[in-house]
Amino acid sequence: MTGRAAGASPQVRHHPSGGAGKLAGVTRFLPALTVSALLALGAAQAQTVRPLAEGLPAGALLTLETHNAGPALKRFSGVLERVLSAADLGEDDAGSMLGVAQAVLGDSLGREGIAGVFSVQGKKGTFQPALLAVTRSGALTDELLGELLPEKPGARVGRYTFSRVDGLFAGTSNGLTYVSSDKALLMAYLGRLSGKAAPTLAASAPYAAAQRAAGTQELGLYANFSAAAKVIRSQLAQIMLPRLLSPVVDALDTLGQFAGGLTTTAGGWTTASAQVVNQSGKDRPLARILLDTTDFGVQGVIPASAEAVRATACHPETGAYLGRWLTRVDLLEPFGFLTDSQLASHLEQAGRYLGDECAQVTLAGGLKAALNQEDPLAGLATTVSYQRVTDRAAADAHLPEYARSVNDALEGLRGTVKSLATSGMDALMDGAMADRDTQALMLGAGLAGASQGLDESLAGLKMVYAFRGDYLITAFSQEALDAALAEGPVLADDAGFRAAGLTLQGSAGWSYQPDPADLGAQDLAGMLPRELTGNKATSGMLGGALTAGADLINRFDGTTSQRAVAGNVIIGKASVRYRW
Repeated sequence: MTGRAAGASPQVRHHPSGGAGKLAGVTRFLPALTVSALLALGAAQAQTVRPLAEGLPAGALLTLETHNAGPALKRFSGVLERVLSAADLGEDDAGSMLGVAQAVLGDSLGREGIAGVFSVQGKKGTFQPALLAVTRSGALTDELLGELLPEKPGARVGRYTFSRVDGLFAGTSNGLTYVSSDKALLMAYLGRLSGKAAPTLAASAPYAAAQRAAGTQELGLYANFSAAAKVIRSQLAQIMLPRLLSPVVDALDTLGQFAGGLTTTAGGWTTASAQVVNQSGKDRPLARILLDTTDFGVQGVIPASAEAVRATACHPETGAYLGRWLTRVDLLEPFGFLTDSQLASHLEQAGRYLGDECAQVTLAGGLKAALNQEDPLAGLATTVSYQRVTDRAAADAHLPEYARSVNDALEGLRGTVKSLATSGMDALMDGAMADRDTQALMLGAGLAGASQGLDESLAGLKMVYAFRGDYLITAFSQEALDAALAEGPVLADDAGFRAAGLTLQGSAGWSYQPDPADLGAQDLAGMLPRELTGNKATSGMLGGALTAGADLINRFDGTTSQRAVAGNVIIGKASVRYRW
């Protein structure tokens, strides 16, 4: 700037009437223009900054990610601060502590961060998991970490340094903060940052396909089930149990890759997810079940007053598939319920007359009923299942035997549980009396109460069913079944449901939950033992917390979600209405 002013001085003498004033004005504005230019340059650089995933090694089993998550952190922090304030826990500094935490997180994870679990080769040639986390850091983060890291770094890779800190390897340089549980993994990462050509996470096909379909979210998750299956197979080969657990590993491999996350908005938040099913996996039935779609009509028989509906496309193979898994674990089930009920066989038979449309429904009053701690079965009085029936004659022939078998097994389960609890309690009480152990006596009394409560719960369970239109309605409470069969408006005609605009044809599934009725502190008190709520001292202390909890729940105004299938990719989207 000085050179330019000197060069312009001869022109100033030629224009004494105003040139100098103009030049002085420009000179005064040069600092402001320079700052503006620097800000614009910084913004341009920020737009071209490469995502952190472009530096991380390929082959991550799991990642947790943040992308411009400042708004999300601020909103969640505001909710937490309001809850703590309403709960009145006596912590005067709670707000200021949250403010500091938000500032630190905003200066690091609020920008961008990834924590990943990677498979590294162990000493015996097997693969084992290791952690690598990195975040963009600002001045505040660098200052805080500077107090934790040694003054002199222990090693350098290119332009990046790191040190060993309490069994971990960590460092901060060039605007990044990084930590790893494995030295070689961290060095491989820093080498990529320094220009070494090597496979990266962002360029790996599994990660790219899942993330591209899900889109960038403020808070995200990525899981590579197929890669995890390879690590597990490597471990199982060392303990000589591959055949016993191979079906589990095959199913895990078939799940493929998953990416998803959420982004906050002024009116709540949205979620998006993508699961890339591995169709070359050995568990072919699972792949067909996951990628199934159908045309939904169950909304035409569900009561419009339902508090929550979750509908899914359930492939006709689902019953037989689940039955095979139950058969595998039958020998490990300690109570004999699976054997007595022949549940696996009945599920396989049911698959012959059930179509690929299922729904789990919470009827009116379900939310408050679930809060009643003194009656664990209260929620069953508002819970029913719907399944499309394709062969009514076959259903009529099989269902009586199915229900009778399950109910007989439930009655037998009561006796088994009571016998085991009684024998265990008697042994405990005899030992306690002999040793005069007060704590053991109290434990025995507690087991007696728990056994009685479990027995009462099992006594209330009974499989009941009925038909409405082309759908089988199943419940474990006659009250719930009667409520589902009652005449009245159906969900398909409800204005709120229609306004949601859900895709019901060729869909993999959907869910709908309207704005629930507000709860009060007294409703939440039903979740607590009577000993706490009946005591004046404790009930007074809990009053603020219960009020804060009710306020937190009442700000939820409903949700809708949708799942679709494109090729071998399951795409899910949801919208949650919440008043921050």
